[in-house]
Amino acid sequence: MTNTTPTIDLDRLKQAMPIMDLAKSLGLEIRGRQARCYNSTAHKHNDRSFSLGLDVARNRYKCFACGEQGSIIDLYKQIKGLELSQAIKELAEMTGLTPISHQTGYKGQNKPYKATSTPYKAEMRQPEAHSEDLGACSDIYEEFYFYCIGLDQESGDYLKSRGLKQETLDRFLLFSVKDYQATDKHLKSKFSTDELSKAGIVGEKGNLIFYKHKIIIPFLQDGRIIFLQGRRLDQEQPKYLHLKRPVPLYNRDALAELEKGKKIYIAEGVFDAMMLEQNGYKAVGILGVNNFKPDNADLFKGLDVVLALDNDEAGERGTNELAKMFYLKGQGVSSKQLPDGIKDITDYFISL
Repeated sequence: MTNTTPTIDLDRLKQAMPIMDLAKSLGLEIRGRQARCYNSTAHKHNDRSFSLGLDVARNRYKCFACGEQGSIIDLYKQIKGLELSQAIKELAEMTGLTPISHQTGYKGQNKPYKATSTPYKAEMRQPEAHSEDLGACSDIYEEFYFYCIGLDQESGDYLKSRGLKQETLDRFLLFSVKDYQATDKHLKSKFSTDELSKAGIVGEKGNLIFYKHKIIIPFLQDGRIIFLQGRRLDQEQPKYLHLKRPVPLYNRDALAELEKGKKIYIAEGVFDAMMLEQNGYKAVGILGVNNFKPDNADLFKGLDVVLALDNDEAGERGTNELAKMFYLKGQGVSSKQLPDGIKDITDYFISL
């Protein structure tokens, strides 16, 4: 007897709606490519940061605080509180993907679908950006975040004294190393020395590099933590320490959110970029001009680029170097002129 129960191509359904669209329709609070997790009661200290990473390249999500992860099917099922079969049925109807056979019931088998008209285009996304090596490193950085989640009182007070609001700290997932020995031991229990070394998170002796630099700033891209920088609270040098890996742009996802012709600021450092974002301006941060490569300029093609480096001789030299890189790529830029006596973007906004 022929089985006429309709089947569903789950792989296709998982790509039938962009995860950003689904997250918005489900009422999640979103900042960039991050959202507040729906499962925050399971977080340490009921953490409410934007720890749910929305991986638009793979159309998946993962919370760095509780470990919840999955496809759009899983996200819909969890937030709606449905059985899997019902979640699949409702998502298929929502996206306009109907089974070839129209009898009752759904099965997770790989059979073709016929797409009907729908407010969402069934956009089939191709994974990019995250190599296998970087993905393994991201697993380590996210475990680090998961173990240390949140800022201690001293770190939080310092950052707020620099003009950053709690919502900004939550959005960008800043955290602090509260117990160095315990954190070092935990990471070594989860990963091999070779894995930790390749991720750049341990030094030559195999120990966590963030000993004095207790404030940790994650670099996020497509819903994953791809890099880390640490900052000291005292006045000793160096104030900043980052992983011994290629340095990416900070807040690179801001570029993907802008239409052609829109303004984007390039700030010197992570905190100036955060301050610009906090005040309503789209911004990325660079860790020194030496870490901005000519090919990086291609990422800004079609955007109105404004350079916002420090108001000193080094900042002026850096502005000229960056402007030349963009000029050689056929793109003009402008620069943000700060008032006399104002050191950088952060000081500018604090002075207002």
